Amino acid sequence: MIFTKAYIISLLSIILIGNSCSPTKQDPNPDYIRIGNGGGFAGIETVYTINLKGSVDQGGSKIGSLKKADINQLTRNIDVLQLDQLDWNQPGNMYKFIEYKLGTKMHRMSWDSNSPDVNNNLNLFYNHALHLIQKLNS
Repeated sequence: MIFTKAYIISLLSIILIGNSCSPTKQDPNPDYIRIGNGGGFAGIETVYTINLKGSVDQGGSKIGSLKKADINQLTRNIDVLQLDQLDWNQPGNMYKFIEYKLGTKMHRMSWDSNSPDVNNNLNLFYNHALHLIQKLNS
């Protein structure tokens, strides 16, 4: 009887210790910056996602990694250009968009690619991020 209780206690201890040593859990919603464009007759959308750890993917496939300095510049640009204060959701037939999640902040802006009334900061940020992504392929 004593052997059985000791055996059960040992077994439960091993199970509890094993569960407490599980690997660290990854954030299910990591921070990112996403840019893209789409629309037109076919309605095709091109989306680039920059994970703030550096990896860049297009349509779910990794296409490269950005340097930490480039990631830091992009996140600073969001603040400097005050993108979090822009409420811009005016897509046209052909549109561009910027979306990001930084901590608890999530924000999306979209605009008509051909509109002359677009806030210049949107195109400035978009073009800089696209330039960094295009450098990955060269």
